[in-house]
Amino acid sequence: MKRLRRLSTVLLVVLAGLTTLPYLVDVPKGADVDPATLLAVAAAPGARIITADGVQSVVAEAGDPQDPALLLIHGFGGSTFGYRDVMAPLAARGWHVIAIDLPGFGLSEKSWGRDYSHKAQATFALAVLDQLTVDRAVVLGHSMGGNVISWMLALAPERIAGLAYIDAAVVQPKSGVSSSPSFASVLLDVPPIRRIARIAIRSAFSRETFAELLSSAFAVKSVVNRYGLVDGYAASSLLRDWDLALLGIIRDGAKNALPDSLANLSAAAGTPPTLILWGNDDSWVPLSSGEVLRADLPDAAWVVLPGIGHVPFEEDAPAFIDAVGGWLDTLR
Repeated sequence: MKRLRRLSTVLLVVLAGLTTLPYLVDVPKGADVDPATLLAVAAAPGARIITADGVQSVVAEAGDPQDPALLLIHGFGGSTFGYRDVMAPLAARGWHVIAIDLPGFGLSEKSWGRDYSHKAQATFALAVLDQLTVDRAVVLGHSMGGNVISWMLALAPERIAGLAYIDAAVVQPKSGVSSSPSFASVLLDVPPIRRIARIAIRSAFSRETFAELLSSAFAVKSVVNRYGLVDGYAASSLLRDWDLALLGIIRDGAKNALPDSLANLSAAAGTPPTLILWGNDDSWVPLSSGEVLRADLPDAAWVVLPGIGHVPFEEDAPAFIDAVGGWLDTLR
């Protein structure tokens, strides 16, 4: 009995230490910049602050609002900033081009409590279209954005006039997947563990480490040295609670699988016109993933850009504009 009491005491002391120690260490102080002050350097031209679906975020527009709409959805770590050089040229081909910052990314509002699943992101994108009184749009998704536009297709097929998948990370449904919370979700819902994660993220983050990570997505490395590129993508880290938003995105990652196969979603929507465009040297989402997507959507136009990595609109904007613009021309 004495041993049991002693063991219980030790466990209580350990538990108390684990729950209090994180609060004895300060979370490294970060910036708390007003996102409106960063629009000129970390968003596409003409960007403005909006509120949609209860979230403050950013929208940028180019072209005539009377023209057919093209909605650009960024990937993980992206924002309207990534599309800054391609919006006006695409608009010049007769499109009302719209780019947004998804919740948790770019200059959008950051918090722990927001649902960051791709279904919720798709709902936000549709809410932005509602606010802009856009009934239907061609939707373009890069990387993670490819899964978000697929969720848009699932939620509102009647509003999708076409889809463009750019080096897309599509999460197909898997049989037998449990509906229980993910391990990451369970852990991060414990406040002391979440605090430890915040301390680790803020302590590890620097402009140099971020630049190295960003560079790994590019096959054309020289682009990363272009003036303002690293700071434009890193601007999100200047906002309040950016790390909490990142943890929320990780927490909700297990909920991103599509409700049905992309092939079935496309067929149910009447097989909308689709483009699949890939960088041949993409090391983040390799060309083989594009081939899988192509097999699911055999009627899609297929474009591979030689010598290009994961971010074609940054690595070779003219080739990207020609490929996407040429496909868009066929829809008019």
